[in-house]
Amino acid sequence: MTAALNNGWRALTQKLEEHGETLFTKKTRKRFLSTAGPSLLVLTFVEDGLRIFFRWGEQHSYMTKRMGMGSWLAAIMLLLSAAAQLGGSSLILRPSHIRPSRVKPACYLLLGFTMVQPIMYGQATDADFMCRSITLAGGFLLLIWSENAKAHESEFRGLPQGESDTGADRLQLFGRLLLTFLFLFQSIFGKEGGLHGVITAPSFFNVISSIFLLSLAVMVCIGFKTEWSALVLVAVLFFSAMWMYPFWAVHERLVDYYKYYFFQTLSVMGGLMLLTLHGPGGISLDGQKKSL
Repeated sequence: MTAALNNGWRALTQKLEEHGETLFTKKTRKRFLSTAGPSLLVLTFVEDGLRIFFRWGEQHSYMTKRMGMGSWLAAIMLLLSAAAQLGGSSLILRPSHIRPSRVKPACYLLLGFTMVQPIMYGQATDADFMCRSITLAGGFLLLIWSENAKAHESEFRGLPQGESDTGADRLQLFGRLLLTFLFLFQSIFGKEGGLHGVITAPSFFNVISSIFLLSLAVMVCIGFKTEWSALVLVAVLFFSAMWMYPFWAVHERLVDYYKYYFFQTLSVMGGLMLLTLHGPGGISLDGQKKSL
């Protein structure tokens, strides 16, 4: 029975891969993902940085009344927040022909902001917010890895390549694991479609969605069929963002909340696109197969 299921799953994934190859050539996919991945990854920072200026009164009021900051300190913190987010995002998004590249420093800047943001806005105790921040950090680690790989290729172009860099593989592994943090959290604790929901209010939808999410997250973690499992997660995120955070169709009081989570979900999609583009690295089942 188990062998039959494994053979069926293998045949299904092979057919899906063949169908995907016919729809999009490898070169076309690579070009699209190399542009869309970084762009989506920083989208939430661009939106949040611009919102500081467009909704200055509300932002300043939140920092003074909710976070207890003085008026001047709140203003300085908001301006620093906007500068870090918009500055880092612009360096990542600028055309590749502009030299020298500043992508890696921008990634470190936004990684630092991602760690500080929950404390700055009083969200450190919000488990869902923290999981999303950790997931975004995984995307930036993958982007840093890709920049290291480009530099390595440029330096040793035309020369025989040695064994894969263990440090690079570890960086890619950490990025991959962090990138699945949100899905593991949602598959266990999610109110709709998590094991928590299965236990408290079991239903067919809860069970199927929880198993589905958990399976895809585990496949990405171990690096098995990484390209296609990550793409499926991208599709899941897109439809969940449209369904759960339709900021264009909610009361004005909820627009900012919905909009923030909508764009943050798109940024997680960007991280998964980078994983699809660059692969899971040597420390993975897919990587081990290639080395055989």
